[in-house]
Amino acid sequence: MQTMCAPVNRLLTSNHSRVGSSWSHAALKSHRELLAANRYRALKVPSQPTVRVVMLGSLLEIEQTTAAAIAGTAPNAFQWGTLTAPAFLMIVEDVTTWALTHFEPVRSWSVAEDFTPTEEQEGYGLIGRGRRMSASDYRASQLTRSLRDIANPKVRAGALWTAHALLASCHTAASDRSSGTNTQDRQRALLPGSAPASRRWLAQRQSQWPPEYRRTRWIELQELA
Repeated sequence: MQTMCAPVNRLLTSNHSRVGSSWSHAALKSHRELLAANRYRALKVPSQPTVRVVMLGSLLEIEQTTAAAIAGTAPNAFQWGTLTAPAFLMIVEDVTTWALTHFEPVRSWSVAEDFTPTEEQEGYGLIGRGRRMSASDYRASQLTRSLRDIANPKVRAGALWTAHALLASCHTAASDRSSGTNTQDRQRALLPGSAPASRRWLAQRQSQWPPEYRRTRWIELQELA
C-alpha cells in the first residue's frame, strides 16, 4: 500500500506547492467540467431502462420512415396518417424546425432540447443539448433553425424524438413527461408551454398541410395563441 500511495502523495505535494502560481480562478473555471459531479453516473431519478429502449425504437422508426419517404414510399397510414411521401417530409421538416428554433426573446432551450430528468438520463448518448440560445443569436437573415443547420447528432435526435411524439399514433413518453394516448393529447400537453410566437409560426406552416390530415390528427393551434 505504501508503494502505491507514495507516487500519489508526491503528486499531491507537488500540486500543493504550486497552488499559488499555477491555479487561478480563470484556470479552474475553464476546467469546471472536471470539478462537477458526473450527473449521469449519479442517477437523477430511478433508472428506467425501458425508456431508453423506447427512445431508440422511436428514433429508428421516424428515421427509417423519413428515409423511405425520400425514396418515394408513403408512410404507414395508421402510424402517421394518410399522407403522400412529399407531404410527410414537409410536415416532419416543419415540426423539427419548430422544435429546434429559439422563439423566446431570452436565452432558453429549444423545445427539442428541453428534456425531462428521465429523458435526459435515459437518453444519454441518444438525445442531447447544444446551448441555451435566443432568436438574437441567429444571423440577421436567419429566423429559424432546421435539421440542415444542426451537425450535433444528439440535438438532431432530440428534434426527431419530439416530432415522433407529436406525429406518431403510437408513442410512449417518458414517465415524467405529460403525454396521452393519441397525437392530439400529446399536442395539448406539449404545445401550450411553447412560446406564442412558435405556435403562430407552426400554424402558418400548417396552412400548406393536407386539410384532412390537419383535421383528424392535429389540434387547432390558433385557439392556443
